[in-house]
Amino acid sequence: MPALALFFIASLFPTAHDDHDPQPLSAATVWEDGLSEMCYYDAVDRIYDKDRHFTRVHMFNRQWLSSATGVKADANDPGAVPVFKLNISEEVPTENYNYRYLTTVFLRRPDLSPLKMVSSSQEWCGTTFKHLRFNETGGTYKSFSYFPDEADHEWPLAKDVVPFEALFVIARDVASRNAAKELQVLASVRSNHEVKPKVLSARLVPGRITKKRSGVGTHAVRRVEVDWDGPKTFFVVESESPNRIIRFQHGNLRGTLQKVERRAYWDRNWKSNAYEPGQAP
Repeated sequence: MPALALFFIASLFPTAHDDHDPQPLSAATVWEDGLSEMCYYDAVDRIYDKDRHFTRVHMFNRQWLSSATGVKADANDPGAVPVFKLNISEEVPTENYNYRYLTTVFLRRPDLSPLKMVSSSQEWCGTTFKHLRFNETGGTYKSFSYFPDEADHEWPLAKDVVPFEALFVIARDVASRNAAKELQVLASVRSNHEVKPKVLSARLVPGRITKKRSGVGTHAVRRVEVDWDGPKTFFVVESESPNRIIRFQHGNLRGTLQKVERRAYWDRNWKSNAYEPGQAP
């Protein structure tokens, strides 16, 4: 077959490739609209020795945080730090009641270093809460639990440690840059029990671009593997902006993207396209 004909046929069926210019996640202009990127995942986790199916929601947007108090600030406030905010909301059904988790991670722009994280769990036995703060010299991890022999504890963290939950943002940046990244990672504290700190050396390694399907279409993606001594962990990430996570696994926890919307979820007059009013997952 003539070369020109081959070129024409190939142009009709483009394949995934690696020739795009890398762009850091923080540089994408999509975040400047102030809206929240809301990704809904069909998720599975193992509780009481059974696989539990539920919807996990990732809410991601830019914001400003007070460096002194660690609370939301206006962009022009003295000491305001530009951050990315990731909210992870989960409600996991079990036989008699639901497990509820809410985790919020604040990462500085543009280097995605951690500034603050809070993680809470609620179920009918009680509530646990973890609070992490980071500065230039190190971090502090505080845990509060209702279980006997757990109660309240506090531990120091080295300045180069990042919480595992931050990897749901950092993996997106690794895929966008197509560059591996080495980190000291605090193992996940998402639990209804106290979790003592455990820091692991990890390397996030992006793979070649391939094609994957999700509930919102077909994507050019990179699989970002986490090379560490922790549970099997990977993120399948769009190779182009906005570099959404299409699939992920962390031990028994895994999820696949099913719906996406961008909106101000805090605006009660802005209805969701993903669920009916009063039926948020």
